[in-house]
Amino acid sequence: MSGRSRMKLTTGGRRLVAAALVQSLGIGLFMASSMAFYTRQVGLTPNQVATGLATAGGVALLVSLYGGVLADRYGARRVLAVVYVGRAVCCGAYAFVTSFWQFVVVTLCAVACDRAGPPVLQALVANAVPEQQERTRLLAVVNVVRNCGLGVGAMAAGGALVSDTSTAYRIVLATIACAFLCGALLVLRVREEHGRKAGTRASREAGAPGRRTLPDARYLALTGLNFLLSFFDALLLVAMPVWVLDHTDAPRVTVSVLFAVNTVLVVVLQIPVSRFADGLHRTSRMLTWTGAVLAVGSLCFAAAGGSPGWASVAWLAAAVAALSLGEVIANAAVWDLSIALAPPEARGRYLSVFNLSINGQRVLGPIIVTGLLLGGGTAGWIGAALVFAVAGMAAERVALTAGRSIGAPATAPAEA
Repeated sequence: MSGRSRMKLTTGGRRLVAAALVQSLGIGLFMASSMAFYTRQVGLTPNQVATGLATAGGVALLVSLYGGVLADRYGARRVLAVVYVGRAVCCGAYAFVTSFWQFVVVTLCAVACDRAGPPVLQALVANAVPEQQERTRLLAVVNVVRNCGLGVGAMAAGGALVSDTSTAYRIVLATIACAFLCGALLVLRVREEHGRKAGTRASREAGAPGRRTLPDARYLALTGLNFLLSFFDALLLVAMPVWVLDHTDAPRVTVSVLFAVNTVLVVVLQIPVSRFADGLHRTSRMLTWTGAVLAVGSLCFAAAGGSPGWASVAWLAAAVAALSLGEVIANAAVWDLSIALAPPEARGRYLSVFNLSINGQRVLGPIIVTGLLLGGGTAGWIGAALVFAVAGMAAERVALTAGRSIGAPATAPAEA
């Protein structure tokens, strides 16, 4: 095993991982307890909550772009710390919400901070960790830690849910706010050296006449294709439960088991799979593999709909395993490519635009999945498989062309 595969986290990397763990614990607490707080303590109806979240999510798509612009101008470390502080303030504000419109305003601010965070974090990792493969593995570790933190935080929310009192929920909100403040303090201790000069240059040139404000056409094309390849999220969260309950003979408890399978597989596979993101050719090829694996998962879902009893469960398990593998392959590939194909002086702006593919899928994915895929039954799954396969191959071609145009190395540097 090479020294590269035994990568040890730098001090800055460990602080970023610790920040991810702390704030993911807070997010897990919030996700598990927020609906009960909104409906039982604030007095909102489920429809009001859904409307507020949808409205905030749509508006935040555009607002989140400014995170990358600010990261280029003022530095990713400072902006990410401000994002975490903003989320802490929003958690505190929720404790004083008494009406629907107050809920919408606070939620819009909270979701905007949430959507702006991931590309700014990527920009900070790129500035703090100069070696390309090391930063991809650091992002993999952050993702694994975040998933674990979400689970632990969700379980910890059980106390508030059992108590079901205003005091208990306010304590939870205060705890979440403290978690984000701790994350901000940890982020501020990360040294942001690599790319500092480029960021300063971007700040000076931001207002120059004729300055490019959008990524180039190839980067935008890759962003659009990633919108399709990130549909593993909507397939798991929306399509899978509906398909299991309404179109298969599998027991209802299968839904919970499959969610657990996905969580375990992502935690176990993300770091090992990230090692394959090694040079332009191998990393781009991972996009084709993403499309192929998601296509296999779609066909397994289709087979589950026409199979009896435990055969249906087996097909569903295979489908979720394929979705999970597709998720970790896609994550590793796009983390690497979205940073490598972005010019250092405009990295934050490029990453914020690329992140629209993921946030757009979160907003539009459920609509597309329920309206087109599930509405088409077995034919819908077969159509989805074709779309994934073609999108993966096209994404590989676009990434290779974009990389060659900027002189990206086809393979990783040889080890000494």
